[in-house]
Amino acid sequence: MKSNLILWMLFLSGFLWSNAQTTSLKYDIIVGGKTLGIVKATKTEKDAKIIYTSDSDTEVHILGTIKIKTRMTTIFENGILTESTYKYYKNDNLKEKATLTQTSNGYSFVHNDKTSTISEPIKCSTIMLYFYIPKEGEKVFEEVEGYFKTIKKEKIDNYLLIDPKSSHKDIYNYIDGNLYYNLVNNTLVDFEMVLKKD
Repeated sequence: MKSNLILWMLFLSGFLWSNAQTTSLKYDIIVGGKTLGIVKATKTEKDAKIIYTSDSDTEVHILGTIKIKTRMTTIFENGILTESTYKYYKNDNLKEKATLTQTSNGYSFVHNDKTSTISEPIKCSTIMLYFYIPKEGEKVFEEVEGYFKTIKKEKIDNYLLIDPKSSHKDIYNYIDGNLYYNLVNNTLVDFEMVLKKD
């Protein structure tokens, strides 16, 4: 009887989430004019919960083949971030990990076994920026490093994400409410993301 109840609950849970609305976007990752990989971003909405995912797969050929992949999932409930997980793999070996967990006093953030706390509620994070046009001056939480960046509006549908810890300014351009171009300034190499049409 107990096993039947568990099966019924699993079925009902799957049925309810099958009615969720999911939006998916795909991007080419471009470095130096060459397409090296792809990013797939999804946004799944059901009632007061929104689940964002971002998965990237890249191959770099420098003295052999280097395969890089990232996996991120961030969950919002009632407009507030509740949890986030990020993993970075190089040739299938986990090289970096970050988790954010909501607590009674804010959040616990763990990056490569180093723990810190965040006291203010998080209403916007970088993974949202695939699907969400930010507002001038809005604070955007960076799920990998665990701190806030700010948005500066350059012109209609064109924004800069400003890193307070460096001089990096990432470019975000939008069409119809979705990100179609992103230039990420990185310490080692800059890369572009361009929305795929298919």
